[in-house]
Amino acid sequence: MTSWRNSVAGATALAVKDSRVALLGGYGPHHDRLSVGTLDSEDLSITDEYRIVLPNGRPLPKHTQMIGRGPDLHVLSDNDWYRLGLEDIPQATP
Repeated sequence: MTSWRNSVAGATALAVKDSRVALLGGYGPHHDRLSVGTLDSEDLSITDEYRIVLPNGRPLPKHTQMIGRGPDLHVLSDNDWYRLGLEDIPQATP
């Protein structure tokens, strides 16, 4: 089993492709946080953070269900299902 340290508390969904990772969620006011980073041999280094909103610009409801599967994050809100792929998230510029 392999492990990596990270500084993101309370994430509820994880998307991974190669060494790129996205963690979605957090405690309290960070429930809509999207932290994106890269894995090395010991740590997840966060390169970018975003706030996720619905396509109409409204904030995510606090009781939104978030699921990660492979390189995709799925957000279930009311009767709607949204998908955000790692390929849709801009890469950090060095």
